Amino acid sequence: MTSTEDPALARTIPPSEFDIGMPVEWMVDPDRPETILGVTYEFSQTGERKTVWYTPNKRRAKKALVVSKLNQG
Repeated sequence: MTSTEDPALARTIPPSEFDIGMPVEWMVDPDRPETILGVTYEFSQTGERKTVWYTPNKRRAKKALVVSKLNQG
């Protein structure tokens, strides 16, 4: 039988210690600005920035325009 009193997976990190990155910069294709090539995330607790590339090889794009605000239209 399965016990329902204890959770199957105990929480290892308290919710107050989650460090969720917020997007602060977007790298877009200069020829097609609607195509996002990468995003830089800044983490609130550490201040660290990490860039994630959404290119086919997951590497830095050869040409990218960095913007700090996206125009949604």
